[in-house]
Amino acid sequence: MTHDLDTLFEKNFASLWLSFLELEIKRSCEAVKFIGGARTYLVLQIICWHYFLVVKGSLKQKERSSIVKHWHKLSEKGYTDKNILTYSLISRLSGLSIETVRRHVRKLIDSKWVRYNKLSGVIFAASEENNKRLTDEFNIKELAFLKEFMNKVETLKNKDIS
Repeated sequence: MTHDLDTLFEKNFASLWLSFLELEIKRSCEAVKFIGGARTYLVLQIICWHYFLVVKGSLKQKERSSIVKHWHKLSEKGYTDKNILTYSLISRLSGLSIETVRRHVRKLIDSKWVRYNKLSGVIFAASEENNKRLTDEFNIKELAFLKEFMNKVETLKNKDIS
């Protein structure tokens, strides 16, 4: 399987890479519009990634509807995780300075996306409205971009087989 995928990507690199970059650019443009700035979005993306790991780790189901339901539930009731998301970790993952991360986390606190304290670190705690916008609007757009890319891969794979 890996060999087939390697061959597919090698033969179709230009087309696939352009499609992948298009996905990334479309997603980034939508993300910046959604949250209001590139750096704030980058920080929120890392926080959401960490939170998704928490959600996924506490749930056996893999389908989107179960994950979204659990996402909302944990965000409302709160959660604890042994892996604390600190300013310094967000800084390392994003390439932003700790001060820049701190400023953007403050913006996210003010706009009801996260909470912070020294013991628990940065915690995803979106308001109900923010959570709905994230899961019911933004993530739907992200999925459309991803499906578009995967359809491109599938189309090239089917051409390669015939």
